[in-house]
Amino acid sequence: MSDYDVIVVGGGPAGSTTAEHAARNGASVLVLDRREAIGEPVVCGEFMPDTSEMKVTFPKVPDMDDLFDVPEGLISRRMDVFRMIAPSGRYWDVKFAGYTTDRDRFDKFLSEKAMKAGAEVRTSVRVTGVEGTEVITEDGRLSAKVVVGADGPLSTVARSLGFPRNKDMYPAVTGQAEGDFPPIMEMHFGSIAPGAYAWVLPKGRGANVGVGFSPKLSDGRLIDHYANFLKRRGLTVTTRTVGKLVPSNGPIARTASENALLVGDAAGHVMAVNGGGIPIAMICGRIAGRVAASHVRDGTPLKEYEQEWRRQVAKPLHTAVNTKRMATMFMGTSRRTEWAMGVVGARRMGKMIRLRPVFP
Repeated sequence: MSDYDVIVVGGGPAGSTTAEHAARNGASVLVLDRREAIGEPVVCGEFMPDTSEMKVTFPKVPDMDDLFDVPEGLISRRMDVFRMIAPSGRYWDVKFAGYTTDRDRFDKFLSEKAMKAGAEVRTSVRVTGVEGTEVITEDGRLSAKVVVGADGPLSTVARSLGFPRNKDMYPAVTGQAEGDFPPIMEMHFGSIAPGAYAWVLPKGRGANVGVGFSPKLSDGRLIDHYANFLKRRGLTVTTRTVGKLVPSNGPIARTASENALLVGDAAGHVMAVNGGGIPIAMICGRIAGRVAASHVRDGTPLKEYEQEWRRQVAKPLHTAVNTKRMATMFMGTSRRTEWAMGVVGARRMGKMIRLRPVFP
């Protein structure tokens, strides 16, 4: 007899959303997270598109308003302009509605929703491997009917169970800057962040700032690119700098097996053109939770999870991968980046952000 119907490894947005919807649908659920506190440290840009934008980007996803019903108190700053800044300082403003949040509080909110639905959450638990439906921790073994890997781009669950691995991952670092910032989301391109971009995302106080880059297009160190960006932009960071790896090659080839699922970064569920992952994590987490519970209750094959998330979001995610590959050809030097941004212009930049084909 299994200890739980569903064990979710990882308590980020993907894991918590999976747990919530599995529990809502009658499954006994345990979430295991290696961190001492859910949501800490903050390792992302803390930006969320407005629901109105996500309905445009992912038109096949149902019930968006329910999934992304975020309390106003969790919204740090609302904005409606992305400023795309070329190496020379020339910029293009693109209308796009979104907001920043305090990621630690946001993740705790999602975890609390999972617990209210009936899931159990344990922190400071390090999962070292998975054998079949047994999750191995430093303190022992736990069994489940379904194991869900929501444990990031270097997923232990994926490695243990022989799933495909994320490829072409971009390192990124982020911190919190002090100061007053206008309600404009900045994306800086060129040698400051080879193959990717640097960002300034205003919050209620200060801003989330960071840099990502492609190791293939730079012989420098990420921390040096970050320091150069802070200096050039005149930013003072008041928190510890935190790094992560961002999958940038789209979803992996297989995210479901007979008794296991992968969600979030573990599945490559990231918008390759900008590195954003929270919305996809929650969309796919909801699907994963429902299918996992249905599998426990009725024997529904877990492959239905893969079929459904691909139906809902695969097309825009693959468009983002193709756009990123095309853009990378012009991001090797600042001169080429400048030229390409001028050719693309604001209208096509808006299509890129919304995961639409850039041409025609």
